[in-house]
Amino acid sequence: MKTGHIFIISALVISTTFFGVLSMFNLPESATEWVISDIILGTILYVNYLVIAMAASSTKTKTHYSSKKVTA
Repeated sequence: MKTGHIFIISALVISTTFFGVLSMFNLPESATEWVISDIILGTILYVNYLVIAMAASSTKTKTHYSSKKVTA
């Protein structure tokens, strides 16, 4: 298994356990909705970070350097 797969599986296990424990407590629906919306917002921000990081790294690798030497 690759490291990415292990990370995804562990994130799914942690989030499933968290929601299982959260559902055992009798919290108001508004608190549960806040937790869910925070998780969704965090996921969206993390995906945006990954997209920006990939875009920034791809522009750095496409830089063309001239093979001609300049002597002074």
